[in-house]
Amino acid sequence: MIIFGKSDTGVRRPVNQDRFLIREFGDDLALCAVFDGMGGANGGEEASTAALRAFDRRITSEVLDAQNSGELITRTFAERLLCRAAEEANSEIFRQGASPELEGMGTTVIAAFILPEEVVALNIGDSRLYRADMGELKQISKDNSYVQYLIDMGRITKEEARTHPQKNIITKCLGTEETVEPDTYRTGDVPENLLLCSDGLSNALSEQFIYDVITDPDTSTEEKVNELIDAANEAGGPDNITVILVQND
Repeated sequence: MIIFGKSDTGVRRPVNQDRFLIREFGDDLALCAVFDGMGGANGGEEASTAALRAFDRRITSEVLDAQNSGELITRTFAERLLCRAAEEANSEIFRQGASPELEGMGTTVIAAFILPEEVVALNIGDSRLYRADMGELKQISKDNSYVQYLIDMGRITKEEARTHPQKNIITKCLGTEETVEPDTYRTGDVPENLLLCSDGLSNALSEQFIYDVITDPDTSTEEKVNELIDAANEAGGPDNITVILVQND
């Protein structure tokens, strides 16, 4: 398993409010997460950083404890742990948001717990998890967003959503409410290619382009991530861009 992640400010944003986390616990066990912060000049950075720390602290501690005690890390264990980490992060951001200068801050999170036989994921917001194999790029997570609601209602198509004027309105995030209900997913297997990204990538590039880059047999994992970020910037780079790519032999 090869994992590489990178974050870029983009062309138009003055600061990078995205954060990402990669934590490997062995040859076939890892946690990857992307956080896209929002809320004022400092709020987005504070929220995404607080979320990253909460996820890293809670998940690393419990995984190491389980490994040291010989406890099997199952998909149920992983799912419950992701939800506890999200709850802890939400509480911390909500508490910090009580300060007037940080009022209303929040962050998305897309997290993938990679196990030996499948991937367990958690989503809050509109950062995304994709798999690229079997000839297509398939979105595993489902956006918590207004345009996703319009898609579900049949009012717009998926392609129309990419350029919709309200595409940045999300319906759920970490930290803006006292409690939050995450969405969880299980893949049933370990995909050949797993991509986590903020909407700075998914809004800028077509799924076909992303698939072609990820599945290019002549470039390394790091080169693929760099190519995706460069292409998003060439497409205008209107937002921060964060990418984590996981490739399995």
